[in-house]
Amino acid sequence: MIFIKIHFLIKRNFLLRSVFDSMNESSQILVDFNNRAKKIFVSLYERFTASAKRLDRKKDDNVFQQQQGMYLQTLKQQLQSLALEILNKNSATGNNRELNKKLTDEINEYIKEFRQKSRSL
Repeated sequence: MIFIKIHFLIKRNFLLRSVFDSMNESSQILVDFNNRAKKIFVSLYERFTASAKRLDRKKDDNVFQQQQGMYLQTLKQQLQSLALEILNKNSATGNNRELNKKLTDEINEYIKEFRQKSRSL
């Protein structure tokens, strides 16, 4: 009976450690993604603002909208490529579906932020 309880406690402890290790690993992967994604975001946003400053928003709003769409598409493509690279690199972690969802959510947040910031120009 004692052996069974000890075995159960050891197994439970191992499972908990595995869950925490997986959570820590996922958190570190997200930190890595965000560090790299921020650089992509800032670079594209700076290029977009430089381009947009040359436009008269009242006269050239359609051109502004086209440029915004182009930069948003580029941002999305680059962030998706980054996410795919990270998923492939960490495919052995076993939690790819959850990680893919988190990375997709992060990408959507960057796109949303780009849209909001560009509207204020």
